[in-house]
Amino acid sequence: SKSVFLFCRPSALAPAAMKLANSAIAVLLASLALADASLLGRAGMQGCGPQTKVCLAGFKNAAGDLQFECKAAVDGEKVTIKPSEGGNGAKVCGPGNFHFSPMQCGGDKFDYKKTTTSVDASQSTTGCQEVNFPYSMSCYSVSC
Repeated sequence: SKSVFLFCRPSALAPAAMKLANSAIAVLLASLALADASLLGRAGMQGCGPQTKVCLAGFKNAAGDLQFECKAAVDGEKVTIKPSEGGNGAKVCGPGNFHFSPMQCGGDKFDYKKTTTSVDASQSTTGCQEVNFPYSMSCYSVSC
């Protein structure tokens, strides 16, 4: 087996190496810019106060009581309600405007048949209020 060695003058490789390095740097900077934009979009969404939560129930215990699980609310974020939770109502805790919609979160029809429960910050905000759904819900959002 023969080995082939390629000898080039250093000056002949320099322009090609510089182009490759510049391309790699450009790709890296573009990737960082996209990552920063993505993080900034998420950073714009802020959590509500620690007491502001939405509680949904997807199942019942052995006694037949709904078992609610609570999630901290994020201002303006649309959250999908599972089909098993959609007909059980909700509990809302803390101050805010709690919006529930039968439409899916992904589309632009969230406001169609939306119901809203408002809890003013001056009201007692340490407890939770039950919200009955007039129909099965698919998505919720909180404004705080």
